[in-house]
Amino acid sequence: MKLKSLFFGLCALGTALAFAESSDSAAYKGYFQIGTDFNFGFNGGPTDPTFAVDTAEYYGNNWRGLRVPLENGRSYEEHIEPFFTLSFRAGYKDFHFLMEAPLRKDIEAWYDSDLKTNFTYKPSELDIGVPINAYALWNNPVGYVQLGRFDPDLKVSPNDLALGGAPYHDGLLWRFKAGIFRYDFLVSSLNAWLFDDIPGAADETGCVYPKGSEAAEQKCPERGKQASNQRDRIYDENVKNLVYHRIGVETKHFWTYVIEESMVGGKDLEFRSMNPFMFLHNNFAGGYTKAVTTFELGFTPARYSKFYGQINMEDINSPVGEDDDKGTNRSMMSFMAGYYQEIPTRRYGTFSWRFDVVRTDPLHNNGRLPLLEYSSRRLYRSNYREQDDPDYADMYFVDYPIGYRRGSDALDMWLDLGWKWGRHNLKITLAWLQQGDKELYTDYDVAIQEGKAPSGVKESQALVDALYSMQYNSWLGFYLGGGFRSYENLAHDKHEDGKDGWIRSGIKMTFNPVDTKF
Repeated sequence: MKLKSLFFGLCALGTALAFAESSDSAAYKGYFQIGTDFNFGFNGGPTDPTFAVDTAEYYGNNWRGLRVPLENGRSYEEHIEPFFTLSFRAGYKDFHFLMEAPLRKDIEAWYDSDLKTNFTYKPSELDIGVPINAYALWNNPVGYVQLGRFDPDLKVSPNDLALGGAPYHDGLLWRFKAGIFRYDFLVSSLNAWLFDDIPGAADETGCVYPKGSEAAEQKCPERGKQASNQRDRIYDENVKNLVYHRIGVETKHFWTYVIEESMVGGKDLEFRSMNPFMFLHNNFAGGYTKAVTTFELGFTPARYSKFYGQINMEDINSPVGEDDDKGTNRSMMSFMAGYYQEIPTRRYGTFSWRFDVVRTDPLHNNGRLPLLEYSSRRLYRSNYREQDDPDYADMYFVDYPIGYRRGSDALDMWLDLGWKWGRHNLKITLAWLQQGDKELYTDYDVAIQEGKAPSGVKESQALVDALYSMQYNSWLGFYLGGGFRSYENLAHDKHEDGKDGWIRSGIKMTFNPVDTKF
């Protein structure tokens, strides 16, 4: 009753504001809108043969956390849409505000559904940790500033090597554009959850955390995982932040960027760590930062077309300041190259296609210390399993890469085809994907031994995915499609060969009970 009263009260407020508007007003300075979106359908996608690969944490009979493979989490985040979303939008002049409160199906309930339905009527199958798209945005003549939870608009392609994997960031983005000069700055607060981070009895080395656990690797110097620093300090605070700088020029036919990223883990941010005008490699923050550099180059030979490429580098060998007893790490380099083309026509809409080739090193995004890995650990709380079940779990973990969306040890080719014509929209993806067995959470000292991707047990997938959508009128639309793939050694399991498919279809309805301008 309280929610219903609040809803009708907001509707009445919107109606009153609407009547209060001047009928002869030529321009509006602000707006306020409440929207409701419904989406009922089948939202399938490629998944691994098992929902969870292992138990990440175990704290007794009624608490267990499972590690979910990236493929399952990526399909869930990229394909499934909430079946209901209540959104609030407001703005005044150049200031805008958005908050979305969605209901969507729990990740395991979605995985267990044969048709991958996105809707449910059972409270136990609701995702109780839904990411809320919520931010404030200030536009200005030379860019904008965005603050909150959002997916930053910093990617040259969906297969971006610098910032392509995490579904969203909690942070601050500043974009500055003056003439041909470009500058972007992002600071993002990441989840610093460490597995097995509950002290117990000390072992022979004095470490109070289980051997081989993330907490032991991060907090126990006896494990030999600490990053070199002159004072042998241990940085063990449960803090993890990403600082991103991008500087470059963009002209009519050419652009180039230098992107520097710094993962700051185990220590609170200082101003010099997040200073927008600091060149990160001049920070000398040994022991609690890991810097990665990406060069991006683009060429626009004609209107509606562009070539682009990225080189991602980290741990570049240097003869200065290295420890003779530990040796130097090998260089890690990853590559992405692509081409995008649009073909607008007067009678048949706009056709487009994108072709990308991606090669990521087996060590891409990995780190010797858990809090220095370029990953965004996503926690999914769940009520799906019954507490008296022998395999009860109430939390799932997915490590999303900060860089390439499919992670490390990959050699992939993507072809995306598109068509837009009035109310019609068609997207087709064809892909040939190969990936070795060096996951983001593979031990660093194991992954560093492999210099060529894909390595180890190689997984191969050939897939096609198509989706047609139509906006029938202002409030009703529908989509229809699906996908198919053939695979070998799926999930790096030898002889796990076969074929599978999925359906993606449903209806969408949008209503704006309050939509007023002032």
